[in-house]
Amino acid sequence: MKKMRIAQVAAPLLPVPPQTYGGTEKIVSFLTEGLVKRGHDITLYASGDSRTGAKLKSIFPKSMMIWDNPIIPFTNVGFAYDDADKFDIIHNHAGAAGIALAKHIDTPVVTTLHNSYLTPGRPDYEYYKNACYYVAISNKQMQNLGGLKFGGMVYNAIDIDKFKYRKKKEDFFLFLSNITEVKAPDIAVRVAKKAGVRLKIAGKLDDMKKGFYNKEIKPFVDGKKIQYLGMVDDKTKFDLYSKAKALIMPLRWEEPFGLVMIEAMASGTPVIAYKRGSVQELVRDGETGFVVNTPNEMIKAMKKVDQISPYECRNWVKEQFSVQRMVESYEQVYEGIVG
Repeated sequence: MKKMRIAQVAAPLLPVPPQTYGGTEKIVSFLTEGLVKRGHDITLYASGDSRTGAKLKSIFPKSMMIWDNPIIPFTNVGFAYDDADKFDIIHNHAGAAGIALAKHIDTPVVTTLHNSYLTPGRPDYEYYKNACYYVAISNKQMQNLGGLKFGGMVYNAIDIDKFKYRKKKEDFFLFLSNITEVKAPDIAVRVAKKAGVRLKIAGKLDDMKKGFYNKEIKPFVDGKKIQYLGMVDDKTKFDLYSKAKALIMPLRWEEPFGLVMIEAMASGTPVIAYKRGSVQELVRDGETGFVVNTPNEMIKAMKKVDQISPYECRNWVKEQFSVQRMVESYEQVYEGIVG
């Protein structure tokens, strides 16, 4: 394996790794530390309160938490790209800013599509489709973004050993995600009410989404059958995953990956999710959960969730979504581009 000089560029919104919430930052940390262990020369461009075994370079001494100026992400990426000639390849995890500036340097840039940065059919999609090499986080995402210059597809990963494995479950279902329309907690609540089951809801509620919460969810929250726990720390999250009968995901959008699904399965907990985005790639229908299309199908799946083996759920994640597998897959992407 050829050793490479690689820059990992994160947005300075959160530290790497994040202290609580931050899916992208966790992936950046897993990848960075894994590449260091494999002998590559890695420089991480992230906020100064990040922790890493790589070289850390920062223009912002602390994570910003929120953007108070749209130039901030461009500042961080520009700071990293100033060093472009020092690297064999640059890996952009900072989104749109990293894509826009990639056209102006000679070193190859890889951008992982952690979020929806480009929309097919718009002028910016055509303008930036060859600005860098793109990496999809699911086959479905790659399929939906035809025409981009893809360097490959690499599934996200989790540190499986951090997740409690529990075979015996308690009598509740779990919804764990941001409280927003596209994640559809309102459908989860209505399904739980109709099925007559207990539902625990956990997730971040932004101020701009409080109207949605107050109208669509709060009227059903009684503290007994339907509970809203707010945003929970990792310890509580791991406990919820391991005890729930199933994680339910009635998505309204084409979810490109969905870390919560593999986190639940790593805990031995099946997933019941709508057939949207990457769900069919992450959940083995009838083996690690159920892939459904309607509320009624979700209710039927809830009634037979005990048929799913917790061991099979965890083993599936070990086989497909380990950190080692992700790191090795990215190495192959880098080699294919640099070579």
